Amino acid sequence: MRKIAVVEDDPDELSRLTGMLETLGQCVLFGDGQSFLKALHRDTFDLACIDWNLPDVTGVEVVKRIRGGSLAPTLPIIMITARSTDDDVVTGLVSGADDYVTKPVRKAVLLARVDTLLRRLSPQADDHLERFNDYIFDRSRDVVTIRGEEKVLTTKEFNLALLLFRNLHRPLARSYMLEEVWGPSAKVSSRTLDTHVCRLKTKLGLTPANGYSFGPVYGFGYRLEKANPAAELAAG
Repeated sequence: MRKIAVVEDDPDELSRLTGMLETLGQCVLFGDGQSFLKALHRDTFDLACIDWNLPDVTGVEVVKRIRGGSLAPTLPIIMITARSTDDDVVTGLVSGADDYVTKPVRKAVLLARVDTLLRRLSPQADDHLERFNDYIFDRSRDVVTIRGEEKVLTTKEFNLALLLFRNLHRPLARSYMLEEVWGPSAKVSSRTLDTHVCRLKTKLGLTPANGYSFGPVYGFGYRLEKANPAAELAAG
């Protein structure tokens, strides 16, 4: 299930937005900008709806800090505000927001724009197959094919690998990975996640020699990245 951050200081508006968005994912609520920025150091979100007029820092400043940071620079962001002049819209978009919705928010408009941004996170699938260069994921068999060689994984390993490839270059929090693969109510230790990560790195050959860099993000979680061109050339 997608995790959507809603940053809004008005309790009534927060409730309305949550009611609109709950069909698209799990809403996590924040009443100010600083609490949301701190949350980015311990959790991963798939999208954020951020109000402009927050009690501590402005929504524009929150967006700028996210775009200039290292944990969630590509996070899809919709700015939601009563400001509606052309200059306001330009300011919001230039700050780094992906879209801009004015109040009063119309449910159909908000859902359409959120859905559009969320769909960008998932690559186009060919029936039950998802392709990431040399890695082909067959969701019907929990099998990954790498340059013609099939790698049979457990269901949890397969789902974890697919999560990582769908979020290439994006740091994923431990809590987010555990919820996405084992479920939000599962009681699973971080050691279990570490064990699965080690197995995947070996089984799928996720090393610079094969074009990938895969490792921990200190104090946060894990990140899978394409190795830089120089490393790939040296490996070849």
